[in-house]
Amino acid sequence: MNIAKDSPEVINFMMLFQKLRGCIDDRPEELEKLAKDNESIRQLCIDLECATFPILINERRRRRLFASPVDPKFIKAWRDYEEQYATPLARIVFSVEKPVFDVFRKIADDDANEQANAIEGVLDFAGEQVTQDWCNVFPQGFTESIVEGVSAWNRFTEETGFDLRGIFRRRNLVPFVLMPRHVSQKYGEAEKISLLTHLQQAHDAFVFGMPFAALALMRSILETTLKKHYHADGNDLKARINNCLELPDGAPKQDLHCLRCMANDVLHLNNERVQLPADSEKELLRLFLVLRTLIEKVPQCAKTSPPPAVGRSAVLSMRHPSAAGGTTNNSSGRLRSRANQD
Repeated sequence: MNIAKDSPEVINFMMLFQKLRGCIDDRPEELEKLAKDNESIRQLCIDLECATFPILINERRRRRLFASPVDPKFIKAWRDYEEQYATPLARIVFSVEKPVFDVFRKIADDDANEQANAIEGVLDFAGEQVTQDWCNVFPQGFTESIVEGVSAWNRFTEETGFDLRGIFRRRNLVPFVLMPRHVSQKYGEAEKISLLTHLQQAHDAFVFGMPFAALALMRSILETTLKKHYHADGNDLKARINNCLELPDGAPKQDLHCLRCMANDVLHLNNERVQLPADSEKELLRLFLVLRTLIEKVPQCAKTSPPPAVGRSAVLSMRHPSAAGGTTNNSSGRLRSRANQD
């Protein structure tokens, strides 16, 4: 994807977005009212939405659902647009009343259904036509290969549960990551194991309907990002989250612990504690957004977390767990043990 700061799509978006922000004094909460009362502002909203389409379309044209390196100014502007302006703009331009995510998922699913049906339709058509008399004009063995190809596809989808519609939908929904220059420069394209390869495979696992694998990779991405880019100290992931000093808005410790605990439940094969939400697809997308925020807002010079103080209460707790509120009650300790896993 071309996210160079001098690309026509980026220049057009940045110009229109800056113009809109200037017209409304950067008050997105008042945008709908202002657009209703002022036709020029409404037209500017339409122009801005049209300017985002080429960028959104280009994001999905390659296998990797991230781009690097990306100018930090564009990252900030694009995320400001998504976080503050996308919802009111959708209401103005498309008369959308539902939550934006629900609308996007419905659009993504409708589009996925069309694509999956088109592929199935082509295969069905080929299977039907190959039995017609006019197919005798093809070289010997050609019609047999078509029949075998259609049969192989049908066996594959039935035996593996391959969900073509779901794959198209999830790929359309995966949050695209704009990798800052000071993050991407730490990794080479040829590295077999890196933050970039883990991110790509986490996306692939989610897209192909393997949420447990996605969670495991997302946990690894979280730990690597905190350790290598936020310089968070600690002997385990729980400590690194708690000790991190510069977590950005949109990646609170509560959400990072949520990802950690869900991934731990999966990795440790504890059936009693694996509790994925009813809408696991939506929850994983939410956690992908948290990871995206964490990566895109890595500070250029992260502060190192100070070593934890060891006072009298800490010494007591190490010698006598009950002095720090510890308990041996199994019925009430289950959730605590889940939260205390690294």
